[in-house]
Amino acid sequence: MMGSITSLLRPLAYLSLPVLAFRFAATKSKIVRYYWRIGLYSYCLAACSILGVCLSVVLFVIGKRLDTDFWVARSFHFLASRALDITFEIEGEEHLARRPALLLGNHQSMLDILYLGP
Repeated sequence: MMGSITSLLRPLAYLSLPVLAFRFAATKSKIVRYYWRIGLYSYCLAACSILGVCLSVVLFVIGKRLDTDFWVARSFHFLASRALDITFEIEGEEHLARRPALLLGNHQSMLDILYLGP
């Protein structure tokens, strides 16, 4: 039993060492921090894409297939905003109470997905 646990944890330990070293280097260098955050963002995007595929099948079966975008956007916002430690401040939130509302991104960037999604 102990041998099987060790055989499972050893590859995880070998993989985590470079990740921890990269994370440590990200605290020391702005360039490394940039690539660390790009990697985290890409990981969150990939994880939510896989979740979206699985979720779309489940929602299709229960007759809620049009809700897939909503749940994928919410899960991406939840995961990426916490992983990257990004918060948003909404100016003019009182104007969003009137429906319908149209939200537009002013600049084209990778963060548009994060703040327009939820």
